[in-house]
Amino acid sequence: MDDGHVTRCDLLVCADGIHLTARRLLLPAVEPRFSGCVGWRGTVAESSRPEVLATLRDAITYFVMPFSHILAYPIPTASGSSPDGMVLTNWVWYRNVAAGPDLDELLTDRDGKTHAVSLPPGLVRERHVKALREDATEVLPPQLATMVRHTVDPFVQAVFDIEVPRMAFGRVCLIGDAAFALRPHVAAGTAKAAADAWALGEALRAAGGDVPAALARWERRQLALGRRAFRRTRDAGERSQFQNAWPVGAPLPFGLYETGDSELA
Repeated sequence: MDDGHVTRCDLLVCADGIHLTARRLLLPAVEPRFSGCVGWRGTVAESSRPEVLATLRDAITYFVMPFSHILAYPIPTASGSSPDGMVLTNWVWYRNVAAGPDLDELLTDRDGKTHAVSLPPGLVRERHVKALREDATEVLPPQLATMVRHTVDPFVQAVFDIEVPRMAFGRVCLIGDAAFALRPHVAAGTAKAAADAWALGEALRAAGGDVPAALARWERRQLALGRRAFRRTRDAGERSQFQNAWPVGAPLPFGLYETGDSELA
C-alpha cells in the first residue's frame, strides 16, 4: 500500500477500471487505445420542452448520420420516481475527434487543466458547448436538436478500449474494465463485469479453495467472452463512426454474448 503496509491474502481481485494501476504493473505493454471519437452526454427534463421531448418518451431513439450517431432514452430521477411526474431524457452523441492536439484541446477545462478521459458537467469550455448546440441545430432532427440545446451542462468523455492477453496471474486477476474495456456501442460493459465476477465465484467454489487452479480455468472462459465482445463493439464503432456503413434499419448491436441477447420481451 502507499503507506508501506503489507497485507497477505489468498486472492486479489483488481476491478478499478480503465486506468487500473495493477494492470499497468502486470501488463505494462497494454495501454488504453483511443477510438477516435468522444461521447457528448447530457440529461434534460421533459418539462423544459414537453411538446417536443414527449415524443422521445418510452423508447431508445437512435439517429444515424454520416460518420456519427446519437441516441436518447428515458432514465429515472435521482430518487427513483418523481412526485411531479418529471421525465428525464439521457442522451449521448458520438462525434469524431482527432487524437493529439484536437483531443487535448477539447479535454482542457475552464481553468486550463487538461484531463485524460473526461470533463464533468460545468467544466467544458463554453466555445465547445456553443459549437455543439450549433451543430445540433444544423444536423439533427428537431426533437433531438431541442434536447441537446436545452441541456444546461453537457459533458464529454473520450471513448477508449482495452484488450488484454491475460486475466489471471497466480492468485491475482483482472475483471471488468480492468481487463477488457469495451466501447459503449453494445451496451454490455456492466454486464461483462458482472459476468466476470459471477463466473469467478463459480470457479472458486468448484475448485474447492485451490485459487490458482480456479483462476486458470476461469481465465480461459472469460478471455473468450471478452474477446468476442471486444470485437463486436469495436466493429460497431468502426462501422458507425468511420466506415459510414451502418445501414438504416439494422438491429442495434446491444448484448453481451450476441446481438439481441439483452432485449426485453
